[in-house]
Amino acid sequence: MAMPFSSPLALLGLLSVVPLIILYMIRPKPRDLPFPSTAFILEGEAKPSASLSRLVTDPLFWTQLLVIVFLVIAAAGPYTEGRGIQGEHLVVVIDLSASMEASFDEAEAIFLRYSSGQDRISIVLAETIPLLALREGNEVQARSAFSALTPRAVSADLSAGMVMGRSLLGAEGGQILVISDFISWIGDDPEVTRGLIETEGTGVVFVDTGGGGDNVGIVGGWIIDSGGIANCSCLIRNYGRTRTVPIRIEGPGGTTTTTRTIGSGGESYLTFDASPGITIVTLEVEDAISSDNRAYVSVPEVRPRRALYLGEEGAPLAALRSISGIEIGRSGDYGGFDLVVTDDSTNDGQLNRYVYGGGRVVYIGTNSSASPEYLPVRIGGIVNESAPLWRRNPAFTGDLHLDEVVVKGYLQASPRRGSVTIAEANGVPVISYWRLGGGTVVYLGLSQESSDFSQRPEYPLFWYKMTNWLTEVPDISESNRKTGEVIRLGETALVEAPGGRISTDVLLLDRVGVYRFQGRTIAANMYDPVESNLQGGRTLNLGSFASGRTSEKLVRKDLSGWMVLIAAALIILELAILRRRGR
Repeated sequence: MAMPFSSPLALLGLLSVVPLIILYMIRPKPRDLPFPSTAFILEGEAKPSASLSRLVTDPLFWTQLLVIVFLVIAAAGPYTEGRGIQGEHLVVVIDLSASMEASFDEAEAIFLRYSSGQDRISIVLAETIPLLALREGNEVQARSAFSALTPRAVSADLSAGMVMGRSLLGAEGGQILVISDFISWIGDDPEVTRGLIETEGTGVVFVDTGGGGDNVGIVGGWIIDSGGIANCSCLIRNYGRTRTVPIRIEGPGGTTTTTRTIGSGGESYLTFDASPGITIVTLEVEDAISSDNRAYVSVPEVRPRRALYLGEEGAPLAALRSISGIEIGRSGDYGGFDLVVTDDSTNDGQLNRYVYGGGRVVYIGTNSSASPEYLPVRIGGIVNESAPLWRRNPAFTGDLHLDEVVVKGYLQASPRRGSVTIAEANGVPVISYWRLGGGTVVYLGLSQESSDFSQRPEYPLFWYKMTNWLTEVPDISESNRKTGEVIRLGETALVEAPGGRISTDVLLLDRVGVYRFQGRTIAANMYDPVESNLQGGRTLNLGSFASGRTSEKLVRKDLSGWMVLIAAALIILELAILRRRGR
């Protein structure tokens, strides 16, 4: 039977026997000699013994040599291969959705019962997307991996987890165990997926953890950015007996408390204002799920900004003045401002240099005969006719009703290459932007006289969103996300997450709380009325494992342990020899 090695390069360690042989060949050997005192120096002088016959007769040399040889062989990973029966592969798909918090102790007991005596175990985590926790580990490794698991603030795609489990089994097959409360899930129906997998000869067993219980949670949240202060609303729903719920709201603006009495199956709305920073809403209750007892609101911090306004008094200047945190100047050097708003085309060269150097400009088109080179469009006249306004790109106007704006006239303009049209009238860009050098220019072709845009309630909000976008203030909707979402970071980054620091390039928001990375701050909330509701669920067929499917396979047996044991026995022998010699 051949004995290959898993790490053959380790055999180079056998070269270490060469120094041992040299040491024994040059080491002088003391001898007991009878001699007269006058012959002390002559007869008692030690003589080196370098003969090979000495090596053959010294048991200590052979003991040390064999210790080195067996330790090196052990490091090389010797093994044998032969035909035999290999233990079957069990894949455990564990539901880590939020509702599992009510029955996770039972889930662990089920896992321990089914994994006992298994040779190979893989663990798949069923979250919004399936994750691999362990691949073909032994029973001890599987128990260690499972003990580190906790339910997350997400829904579970059980079918996707089962499909991953089947792929882990490969051609040799195995069994799949699904542990869940089966109250709710996302994705395909697990029963249908099981049927497809079982047609391939793989047994799939569903084990219900029970679950259930009274729960009250925050199942919805809405935020309206009103210019630095966010108007927030939360929906609280009670899935249990009637109860009075104490509520604490704490944030940069201070801490307030209130209560809500909510009947069985009832709901209540909570409204509050959130200042820049993190505001936390806490339901101070003990119930089945803790993930929905807290909600976080992240309002981006806005640094003081300076805007230079070059133009006449009017609606644009009034809208700009309504934005908190912006200091407005009417004259000065462009370089001292974060933003320049102008309807003057005479400073073409100066503004060109400002934009190329990283500046931001908003150009209000009022002159039909002027077309500065830094604009994203070429202006070539005026069109005096009504036209509907169509949004082409949301950019900073996503939730504004631009289609309701009455347009009575507009500047005739054609887009330059590289520009982005946000809104157009009869195919003519009236709101557009482009990146020029290191800066950005926004073109507004709707004047106060040619449309009713400046008279609409949304006009100040339009300016608020545009200035935030230009000066790179994070949008409040981007700072508040739902758990289960995946954010691609573009590069590996260090993330401060609710569960601790992690290093990743793809971030899964699977816990309620605050995430900080790449200079951004994001609040993640569950807001899932289906996951918070533990009343109900489906009763699924348990199923059974496939039986009688054993076959011979090429089995590898590791011999490293035996090599280490032999080396240890030789070391004990070496110590005994040294003790006998009195050393």
